[in-house]
Amino acid sequence: MNDSETVTHILDLAQELVQKRGYNGFSYRDLSEQIGIKTSSIHYHFPSKGDLGRALVVRYRASFQTAFVQIDAHEDDLRMKLRLYVELFRQTLEDEGKVCLCGMLSTDYQTLPPPVSEEVQRFFVENEAWLTRVLEEGQRAHIFRQDIDAAKEAAALLAGLEGAMMVARAFGDVERFTQTSSVLLAALEA
Repeated sequence: MNDSETVTHILDLAQELVQKRGYNGFSYRDLSEQIGIKTSSIHYHFPSKGDLGRALVVRYRASFQTAFVQIDAHEDDLRMKLRLYVELFRQTLEDEGKVCLCGMLSTDYQTLPPPVSEEVQRFFVENEAWLTRVLEEGQRAHIFRQDIDAAKEAAALLAGLEGAMMVARAFGDVERFTQTSSVLLAALEA
C-alpha cells in the first residue's frame, strides 16, 4: 500500500471501531493487528490518537457537507430533503449497527482531546445550520409549521435522530429508528 492508501485504510478501520466501540474502546494496537502494520507506522501518519480522532471527524464532516450539496442540488422538495437527511443516519445504522461517528464520540466527550471535541461540535453546528435553513425555507413555503422556531426544531431533530439511533441499536432494530424518525418529521409538517 502507498501512503495515501495506508492513511485511508487506517481512517476507515478507526471510524468503524469508533462507531462500534467508542473513542476509548480501541487502541493503535487494535488498528495495527487488524491492518497488519506496525503501530509505529500508524504513529507516523497520526502521531497521537487525538490527531487520528480529529482527522476522522474532519473527514466525516466533509462527507456530510458533500451530502448537503448533493441533496440541495438534486432535490427541490423540502420534505424529501429532510427524508434524505434521515436516510444518511438510517444507512449508517444498517451497516452492522453502527451509529453516527459524532454521536458516538459525544458519549466520550469528557475524555476527548480538545481538537477532537471541537470538530465534533462543528459537526453538530453544521448539521443544525443546514436543517435550520431547510426548515426556514419550508416555513416560507408553508410546508412546515409556522409556530416553531426553526433553529430549536433543527437541534431537536438532530438530537432525536442521534438518540433514535442509540435506542434502535440497543434493540438491534432499524425499524425502531425508522418509526421514530417518521414521528419526528411528521411533527414539523404544517
